[in-house]
Amino acid sequence: MQSLGFAYAIEPVLRKLYPDKSEYEARLRLHMDYFNTQPYLASFILGAVVRLEEDRATGRNADPDIKGLKESLMAPLGALGDSFFWGALKPVAAVMAAALLLTGSWWAPIFYLVVYNIWHIGIRTGAFCRGYQTGGDAVDLLANYRFTFRARLFKVVSLFVLGGVIGSMPVWRQEFRPVSHVQAMSIAGMAFTLALIAGLQRGSSPIKLMLGLAALSLALAYIGVI
Repeated sequence: MQSLGFAYAIEPVLRKLYPDKSEYEARLRLHMDYFNTQPYLASFILGAVVRLEEDRATGRNADPDIKGLKESLMAPLGALGDSFFWGALKPVAAVMAAALLLTGSWWAPIFYLVVYNIWHIGIRTGAFCRGYQTGGDAVDLLANYRFTFRARLFKVVSLFVLGGVIGSMPVWRQEFRPVSHVQAMSIAGMAFTLALIAGLQRGSSPIKLMLGLAALSLALAYIGVI
């Protein structure tokens, strides 16, 4: 799936390392075997393979297991990268941009592009360097970037911001301007949220809490508060 792109990326290195045309072509064909992983974390594998090809060309390692390295890393990094980039980084940037858009900020799309590209380009560049320096040590990559922790943090932030956006939508006019009592409504919403969290921590039934919240919302709507 991505073998052609991988071969294209490493081709300049192979051309420099192997002046002999037949050897160069043989090494290039080697990288046309099946390869598929998360596109951004492919840079880590690319850096590691460049290091192994250099070791082979210079005689430091006459027969490095390049194929085995690629096969062992592409599936785990694919799952890790999908969870972090598609499941955490992109949603948090999009939700934050949407929240800014609701306030009338025209630069919200630019904010999304800046945040998302700073993170993914930075990680792609850094991962390539780590792959080259460590020769493909995935443990070092995980320890350096803490993908699992950051993915969990980004998901929490996404849900927090999304909850605030959804909770405040009833107090916004069509032209994306808040009504006069938006602050009071926001404070009340936060208070109800904290009360529900406290109830859950004390062992209250989620079903009873949801039914109670629904009944309270209907009562407030009936008297014209919301």
